[in-house]
Amino acid sequence: MPIVLRHSQTGEIAACLMRNVYDFEYYGAKFWQEEAEAEREKQQLLEAIGQPDPERWVPIYVDESRLKLFNVKLNNDPNRRLYMNGEGKLTVERR
Repeated sequence: MPIVLRHSQTGEIAACLMRNVYDFEYYGAKFWQEEAEAEREKQQLLEAIGQPDPERWVPIYVDESRLKLFNVKLNNDPNRRLYMNGEGKLTVERR
């Protein structure tokens, strides 16, 4: 089950530019398959996307369909931010 980073106060889901299996660049929710890997790479990712306070970003498990929905909501647009509240409701804001 994929793991993403969620800000514990705002609910923002960490997103960045990545490459898919076809070597195309896209903007989407960063995910990992292992929690230890997410913890190891968290600091570097957050610095790269300009997010302070790494201690407030926590790894959470999401299912594959939810991860796909995250990327649909982000719409390959780096100007969008995705938020998920405690009940799982998603909202998108433009930067």
